[in-house]
Amino acid sequence: MKRRIAALLVTALVSISGAAACSGVQDQLEKRAQEEVDKGRQRIEKEVQKGQNQVEEQIDKERRQVEKEVEKGRQQVEKRVQEEQQRAGEGQ
Repeated sequence: MKRRIAALLVTALVSISGAAACSGVQDQLEKRAQEEVDKGRQRIEKEVQKGQNQVEEQIDKERRQVEKEVEKGRQQVEKRVQEEQQRAGEGQ
C-alpha cells in the first residue's frame, strides 16, 4: 500500500513539475516570438521610411524641374511682351 501511495505521489509530482516546465518553455517561446515580431516590425518600419524618403526626393526633384520650366516660360513671355512693346513703339 505504501508503495502504491508513493507511486501515485511521484506520478503527481512529475505531472506537476512537467506542467511547470512546459509553462516555462511556453513563456520562453512566447517571449522569443514577440522579439521576432518586434524585429520584423522594426525592419518593415525602416523599409517604409526608406520608401517615403525616396518618394519625397523624387517629388522634390520633379518640383524643381517644374519650377525651372515655369521660370523659363515666364522669361519667354516677358521677352515677347518687351518685343511687342518695342514693335508698338516703333510703329507710332
